[in-house]
Amino acid sequence: MLINISKNTFVSKLIGLLLLIVFCWSGLYLFQYALDEYQIYRLEKELDQEKKEVISEVTGELDAGELKELHSGSVGWITIEGTAIDYPFLQAEDNNYYLDHDCNNHSSVQGSIFLDYRIKKNIEDKHIILYGHNMKDGTMFHDLNMYKEESFLKDHKYVNIYDPDNYTKWEIFSTYSTDPGFDYLQTKFESDEEYLSFINQLVSKSDFSYKGKPFSEKERLLTLSTCSVDLDGGRRVVHARLIDKKTFAQ
Repeated sequence: MLINISKNTFVSKLIGLLLLIVFCWSGLYLFQYALDEYQIYRLEKELDQEKKEVISEVTGELDAGELKELHSGSVGWITIEGTAIDYPFLQAEDNNYYLDHDCNNHSSVQGSIFLDYRIKKNIEDKHIILYGHNMKDGTMFHDLNMYKEESFLKDHKYVNIYDPDNYTKWEIFSTYSTDPGFDYLQTKFESDEEYLSFINQLVSKSDFSYKGKPFSEKERLLTLSTCSVDLDGGRRVVHARLIDKKTFAQ
């Protein structure tokens, strides 16, 4: 009888200890989650304020001179009207660092919008690639998934990019979800024919037909990439072509 009581006491204590561990772990997890959410909220507010400070009161556009001082580590700023996409974008020596670091180089589950490490910082390459997380709270590149609707694409087909020297406007011509097996991130092309073949692939993959002018070997492309919400392990991709460029006065 004494042995049974002793065993029951041991089991009770063990269960109590396990419950305490689970409770503490859950508390830490919830605390970290709340902290991450607060950091994301604070950063979004900071970016909104900084954006207001570099918008010219005369033109209503980003001021090139001020932009050069904004986030010294950033390459430029991307904005798409009608979406929450309105961020500086950065670049590291690989495509991993800014997956979990914000634009102030602090650890963050939100990460940052960032330029593929293979692209030159002056973003004059033929194919420019930007990445961002698909955050459930609607931040970063979450709104790329809205391009699953043709009506949304029709009303929000332009991407605006500001770098310290130029403003560029891009028209979206293709959007789709894909598994990582499709190489939509190619940056090197052996010939004009290969480049045009690549563009035609991107056009044919689109959920919707593109009725713009024909493509040429002189095209400059912009690709925006995030995680897909409707394809497990897949990516939601948006491709755009350069249609306008303005160089800021030096």
